[in-house]
Amino acid sequence: MREALTLLVLWTVLAAPAAAQQVGELRRGPLRAVVRVRGTVSAEELLRLNAPIDGRVEEILVSSGTWVEPKTDLARMLSREMAAMKDSQGSISEQIMQDRWGKTYRPNAVNCPVRCYVTRVFARPKTVVPSGTALVEAARKLRLLGHVRPGDMAFVRKGQLIDFWDPRRPSRRLQARVEDVRFDVAGQKVAPGGSVTALLEYGYALEPGTSWEGEIVTQERADALRVPTGALIRFGDELFLPVRVSTGITTYEATEITGGASDRQRFLILDPSKIGDAKAYEPAPTKPRSRRAAPRAERRPDEDAEPEASSGGPESGNADIVESGNDYPSDYDHE
Repeated sequence: MREALTLLVLWTVLAAPAAAQQVGELRRGPLRAVVRVRGTVSAEELLRLNAPIDGRVEEILVSSGTWVEPKTDLARMLSREMAAMKDSQGSISEQIMQDRWGKTYRPNAVNCPVRCYVTRVFARPKTVVPSGTALVEAARKLRLLGHVRPGDMAFVRKGQLIDFWDPRRPSRRLQARVEDVRFDVAGQKVAPGGSVTALLEYGYALEPGTSWEGEIVTQERADALRVPTGALIRFGDELFLPVRVSTGITTYEATEITGGASDRQRFLILDPSKIGDAKAYEPAPTKPRSRRAAPRAERRPDEDAEPEASSGGPESGNADIVESGNDYPSDYDHE
């Protein structure tokens, strides 16, 4: 007998062009259920650190994109008087100047009252600015804002770990925990997905506005029989997997299956005129109800039909198999 690759459908369907089709293989092994997430980094609870006096920005001690501890000096300013004396000190050392005038014209430090992430530095050294001028911007928090596809929302929970990275540097992997999970606003024409947020810990930093990608491992199986999700076909409330089978006698009306499928196993017939009723399988945005179609009634031959007697033909009384004739020999005839 001849092995045939078939989708358990009408042969006319297989005659159509299939340049994008591929052959896969059922495999058993470890399975990781991974939810893909992507989004942007948000800076929250922003602080504007302003010049405390009229004077000159003497030093900038920090750069943007860094975390700092509370009360860490970010910049130092001198009053206009102290700046003028320093410029005219000539051969007098800075230490002598500080000893003489330091208590009267103390340097003014600019710092963040809490642990914060420096997002922007506005000031430049040796620049004279009036009191209240914004010198540094900092954020109390950095947070990941991510989007989850509709079919993955059932698996995402608070507290799960997100492995995330900057797509420009995928080898640098970081981790955060899911802080909140929410469905997108309903009422859209398409099934809404959801959003996840995760607070970045001190020391973990991606610049605000940076796009990021990540994954959440929701379940793991040590030994699972698996196929690519895209190989499944949904029809109604059932899923079907096109598989390879072995065939025997073949006519225009019926084909003998000799291997690859079992008796009473349900299969899908794709009618070319109604091919739109079947579509590529995608995970449902909500868990579907467990509902099985009633089994088909067993097909029985017409008791009044006369069996067709032909050498090498089907068995007597089986009205489902009809020989195609000498013009179209079956696979069985070629054995």
